[in-house]
Amino acid sequence: MAEAVGEAGVRELVAGWLAAERPGEDGAGGGEPPDGGWAVPPAAGAVVVAAARRLAGGGAPAVVPEGLRLIAEALVVDEYPSAGAWTARERAEAVEWVALLLHRFGEDGVTLLTAELTGEAGESAGTSAG
Repeated sequence: MAEAVGEAGVRELVAGWLAAERPGEDGAGGGEPPDGGWAVPPAAGAVVVAAARRLAGGGAPAVVPEGLRLIAEALVVDEYPSAGAWTARERAEAVEWVALLLHRFGEDGVTLLTAELTGEAGESAGTSAG
């Protein structure tokens, strides 16, 4: 059925999810910034790609379902606050690695990436060592 809906249908569905989960409401959207973007600091595309690649285990990206690529693009890459400044190649690589995180870890993959990009992973490691 997903194949029959196509990319436009997936984007419409995802947009509906995002609109339903805005700040101040119960659910996952309650922690989003007021503009509806992803609550991570701006970063160069190469930084985001490197973090996602590291979390996914490195190597070459595995083959993942196209639907996961669309979700990775719409819910993660397009929502990244500095994504507009990334090159087309950085965006494409970010989509591939984030899709692989989704494939391997589900939404926990995005949680891991968020922690990595906001410095929480480094802070946790630093506090346990000191």
